[in-house]
Amino acid sequence: MDNTLRQQTVLLQGWRVPDPSRTVNTEQVIARIGNSHPIDRAAALAQGLTAGQLRSALTAGRLVSLQPGTLLSAQVWEAAERHQRHLFAVAAALLRHPRAIVSHGSAAAIHDLPFDRVRPQVVIDPVLGEVPIVELTQPGKGRHAHRLRIFPGAAPLAHLDELLDFPCTNIARTVLDLCINLPPPEAQALIDMGLRRLISMNTPNRNIRRLARDPVHRDYATNTMLTTCAGLAGRRGLKALATKLRVGEPAAESVLESISRWQMRTHKLSMPQCGVPVLGDDGRTYWADFTWEDLRIIGEADGVTKYVTRADHVREKLRQEALERAGWSVVRWTWHEAVVTPLVMINRIQNAIARRQLPGRRTA
Repeated sequence: MDNTLRQQTVLLQGWRVPDPSRTVNTEQVIARIGNSHPIDRAAALAQGLTAGQLRSALTAGRLVSLQPGTLLSAQVWEAAERHQRHLFAVAAALLRHPRAIVSHGSAAAIHDLPFDRVRPQVVIDPVLGEVPIVELTQPGKGRHAHRLRIFPGAAPLAHLDELLDFPCTNIARTVLDLCINLPPPEAQALIDMGLRRLISMNTPNRNIRRLARDPVHRDYATNTMLTTCAGLAGRRGLKALATKLRVGEPAAESVLESISRWQMRTHKLSMPQCGVPVLGDDGRTYWADFTWEDLRIIGEADGVTKYVTRADHVREKLRQEALERAGWSVVRWTWHEAVVTPLVMINRIQNAIARRQLPGRRTA
């Protein structure tokens, strides 16, 4: 072997170049030990792998380390989509912090709460690409660590679930943990979402629209949230949080509907019912986002995904015509009008109410 070849095969910036066949084998062993999930270094060593083999596989890019002392097959990581990457990151963080529980944004992702504002943030790693920041709660001091945010505190058993084999705050605790740090309209939206999820979980396989209007189920969800809130004694903002819980609306079906309600309440508008079945003149029952029933006014919060195709628009036109022929006035607004320029929405509703309240105007 000549000198050049010897240098290329033996040294690279002071490191011995890993043998590809051996590093591939190490990756396969790690994947087998962890069943394609992260494991800690001690588990790998206990299975007969050496520190040198692990170091070589990491150097060669055959293994990745999501948290210090944890190992995962690079091939498994690269093939994973965003949600699965978050689960891998959570598993690695719990290996590093075994006394912790999954909470806040990471718990929201595991519960699959459809609210992007509270989903885990990501950092961009030059080797790993997008890596989710894991959020945990454990006794002691809160801190930010490597791709990790640790909140101080503890959670009683009544605040916990086990989901996907992870110890995790339950829906009520997760929602309240997040709401404490959210702006009021977004906090109200998340509370509405949490109330609706509690009802759905308590009575599965039933029509959630009808359940969300049932006083018994509404009281169950609200009381569950209030009991959990009482268990957070000592946290800031609990009084305001309890107020939002008492005016929560599980019949709201979207963040836009919840924020629209918050704007109406803030601007002291006459409050409507939410998620109401209304009979059109064609004999069909339609679900309205909001109704001011005594005035025969329907409010519709039109999100960007509500009417995607031409068929959606045609179907909605026919629906609105059937409701108007049945004596209802329909008022609409968009996300921008409710969230960015709320006075546009408020004035539109106030004008509709004023027209219906004109002397001699039939409203029923």
